Amino acid sequence: MLEKVQAYDIKFIQKASPTSRDAFNFCRVYRFYTDPIPTCQRLKYIIRAEAHDKVFAIKFYAARDKKLDNKYNRILGVYDYISALRIFYTCASIIPKLMEDFPEYSYIVNGARTIDINKKIENESETQRFRVYRALATKIIGTDSFEHYQFKEISSYLLVKKQPNIDTEEEKNKIKQMFLDRYKIEDI
Repeated sequence: MLEKVQAYDIKFIQKASPTSRDAFNFCRVYRFYTDPIPTCQRLKYIIRAEAHDKVFAIKFYAARDKKLDNKYNRILGVYDYISALRIFYTCASIIPKLMEDFPEYSYIVNGARTIDINKKIENESETQRFRVYRALATKIIGTDSFEHYQFKEISSYLLVKKQPNIDTEEEKNKIKQMFLDRYKIEDI
């Protein structure tokens, strides 16, 4: 079924600098539009690839939610399974594009906890988004260029770039520690 899913057309918007509240070094911002469906017109999505040293953290949200604190957690409730999968697939397809300019970078995604229309918040461990990312990473990215690591307790998925003379396990631990330090996360 995944072989039938196509990414939406992604356009580069800008390179963004961090504000005083941000922990990243720079950010590449992209956009894409979904197809219109009977219940709503097409929606614009923003993908942010935030560079932390040599690791990109990939984030996305519906542009209409940009001013909301929980923009990464919202479920719009307008897409069927295949349409939602296509959005996730589009976000994952940014990695090969970024690899052209940043061939030595690793990648991390966090499966944000879903907040539904009734304000029910999903458990932090192995969120539904994390499970989708995990499935897509193995199918889209594969294991030739990256070593895959899961941090199930916080729903994060890490792709460590395989490089000559670099121990990916050691690199994973460095990346993990960097994020723990920058975001004051309890040790996992």
